[in-house]
Amino acid sequence: MRLRSVQYSIGEALANLMRNRLMSVASIVTVAACVFMMSISYCLAANLDHILAQMEQTMTISVFVTSDATDGQVTELLNTLEKTPHVKDVKYKSAQEALDSMKAELSDSTGILNGLENDNPLPRSFTLDVDQISNIGPVAAQIIALNNPAIDKVNYGTDVTNTLMMINNVIRVIGLVMILGLAIISIVIITNTIRLAVNTRRTEINIMKYVGATDWFIRWPFVMEGVIIGVVGALVPMLFCWIGYSRVIGLIRDKVAILNLDYLSSLAIFTVLIPLSIALGIFIGAFGSLTSIRRHLNV
Repeated sequence: MRLRSVQYSIGEALANLMRNRLMSVASIVTVAACVFMMSISYCLAANLDHILAQMEQTMTISVFVTSDATDGQVTELLNTLEKTPHVKDVKYKSAQEALDSMKAELSDSTGILNGLENDNPLPRSFTLDVDQISNIGPVAAQIIALNNPAIDKVNYGTDVTNTLMMINNVIRVIGLVMILGLAIISIVIITNTIRLAVNTRRTEINIMKYVGATDWFIRWPFVMEGVIIGVVGALVPMLFCWIGYSRVIGLIRDKVAILNLDYLSSLAIFTVLIPLSIALGIFIGAFGSLTSIRRHLNV
């Protein structure tokens, strides 16, 4: 398309938007609502993924050894654990190492551990690192199912992680359903907006056809109109989301510190979200325009 044709299409698109201001505003608002819901869903899902990734570094399985297990049984158990699927690393901790760790953790109250050096009640144990947080439960179940006589008990904390994963999945599903619903509403309203513009300019369109204007030369202003609606509808909520996200994350870090977890920065979120939102807005606007033109423009 030539530069002059682009300028003409943009100029006509802006003129059409002004002629049908009420419908144009309604179209922009519905696109903005769709993009806003997508932004909220993405911010929540991305941060939950980020938190789960951090928790993967700290969530482990502890396998405690019975007090009467022989060194041979412990070695055999070590080999079995190392060969277990999804287990990345296995670390052995002796009873003395467990006592030393407890002393380090209770450095301000080491007196309560006096006398344990000669009669250490702490068990030997293995600490297992798993490749993915979702595999902790299945791996622990597999270890329990071994019924190994050297195993006293298996500890693994998955309640928090399972809850976070469930919330993450729910947010994704609800967000997707709401985005699809709002996108359909946006397309319907944009279609009606373009149809009004087509009806308003029907005489002009017929004259343009008689003098030899191509179909796409006539269509482009309406497509541009939908694209402008989509871009404006995407950028407006981005501004509010950026400001709101920065404030909410700052408040959480200051007032609701949870497990010293880190959250994604505004830059990390919106370098992905802004292009995604603009692309969604353009798609909704262009699709609505092309649908309307195909149905209502007899060219």
